[in-house]
Amino acid sequence: MNGTSAHDFPAFGELVEAAHADPKLRQLYVFSSHWTLGFSSCTGFPFRVEVAIAPSRNDGLYLVMEHPHSIVIGETTTAEEAVAAAASRLPTGLGPAVAGTADRDE
Repeated sequence: MNGTSAHDFPAFGELVEAAHADPKLRQLYVFSSHWTLGFSSCTGFPFRVEVAIAPSRNDGLYLVMEHPHSIVIGETTTAEEAVAAAASRLPTGLGPAVAGTADRDE
């Protein structure tokens, strides 16, 4: 993490807390990569990423993305707004994360 700790990056901690408070995101498998939280509907790698969120270090915005480090689909000014935006993008009826990987035959 480039020598930066979570203590030095409070926006990431705020994101983790806000995501944990949301029931839709809390039921998914969460993973982090380079200060980005990804939310998967399966527990094994490769993940089936449903949405990802990252705090921006430069302008104070939170970025909602299709996948970690990919196309930005929304920007918000607070962690809570980012979580709400991410949760609203989840497919209707998406249940808790299931054991397995995205490669698993459905």
